[in-house]
Amino acid sequence: MRFFSIGIATFLLFSLVVASNWTPEDYEIFSLNDKIKKDLGSDITFYSWLGLENGPKATLKEISKAYRKKSRALHPDKYGSASQRFQRLSLVGNILRDQSLKKRYDYFLDKGFPKWRGTGYLYSKFRPGFLLTIAIVFVLVGGFHFVALRISRNQDFKRISEMKEQMKVQAWGGSQIPPTDGSDRKVINEANGRAFRVKNDGRVYLIDIDSNEDVMEIDEHSINRYPGFKDSLFFKVPAYLWNKSVAR
Repeated sequence: MRFFSIGIATFLLFSLVVASNWTPEDYEIFSLNDKIKKDLGSDITFYSWLGLENGPKATLKEISKAYRKKSRALHPDKYGSASQRFQRLSLVGNILRDQSLKKRYDYFLDKGFPKWRGTGYLYSKFRPGFLLTIAIVFVLVGGFHFVALRISRNQDFKRISEMKEQMKVQAWGGSQIPPTDGSDRKVINEANGRAFRVKNDGRVYLIDIDSNEDVMEIDEHSINRYPGFKDSLFFKVPAYLWNKSVAR
């Protein structure tokens, strides 16, 4: 169950990540960044354009002062041909003086900006629809569930096998050599208080203490086979939905 719970938590987190989008403000930053680099050079940033040597560490006061100085130099009243740059400068000033927008710009400046390709940015976040998101979560949860089933089966096999060996050690001693007289030995499991009979051929049976009769053989090979496709959620969920809808 622990593995299954971890799987569900992982898939829910994954579904939230793949369903997220860039914000409109992000697209505005991407577009403005592209235009400025195309106009002024690929190595130009919002900070370098304003002459801010401290870059992202620049204070609001420093940003405002640098913006006013740059805007005077590019004001349309003085340089009519620079009106387009002045408009872009105004947008840059708005972004850097807004703490939330500045954080977004600083993030992309550090991690890298996406590139425009045709109808969107190259590493635009994956935006699956509701049904596709459900399908992705179902496949991932089903995979973890199947792995958890196989791990559980292996643990059961190991537990029963170790218990049998423990009963043989109690009955035959550390050498685990059967009695030469061919007799069976009765032992009590110290962990659970149950009685077992160890046959001379190595088989181990759970016995009823009152009647001293064999109840069942303890055999690790008798437990459930390795889980298959029909034991997993890949089969059980569709089968359940089918039986509750169409088949019903």
